[in-house]
Amino acid sequence: MADNNIEHPQQQAEPHHVPEHLANERTILAWVRTAIAIITLGIAINRFSLFLVEFSRIVPSGVPGGRTANTHAEELGIGLVILGVVVMLGGIWHYLDVARAIDEGNYRASRVRIVVPSLVVVLLGGASLVWLLW
Repeated sequence: MADNNIEHPQQQAEPHHVPEHLANERTILAWVRTAIAIITLGIAINRFSLFLVEFSRIVPSGVPGGRTANTHAEELGIGLVILGVVVMLGGIWHYLDVARAIDEGNYRASRVRIVVPSLVVVLLGGASLVWLLW
C-alpha cells in the first residue's frame, strides 16, 4: 500500500503560481538567447579584427583607397563577450529574485529593471553609430 503522508523533498509551487513561474522560465530563456547572441557577436568581431590587421599589411594606409586597420575591433569583441557573460549573470539573478518573490506572493514589477537596460542599449547604440560613422 502506498503511504499518502510521504513528504516530497522538493517544494511544489502553488497551482495558481504555475503560470507566473512558466513566464519567469520564458524570461530566463530570453536572457540566455540574448547573452548567446552578444557573445557570438563578440567572437565574430574579434575574429574579424584578425582580417583587418592582415588586410592593413597588404594595403598600406598611405595608398589611395587603402584604409587603416581598426585596431580597436579586438578589444570591442572581448568587451562584447564580457558583456554577454554579465547579461547572463543578470538574467540568473533576475530569475532567482522573481521566483522567490512569486513564491512569497509579493512580486511587484520593477520599472528600474526595464528602464536601465533599455537606456544602456540606447547609449551603446549611439556610441556604435559614432564609432562607425567617424
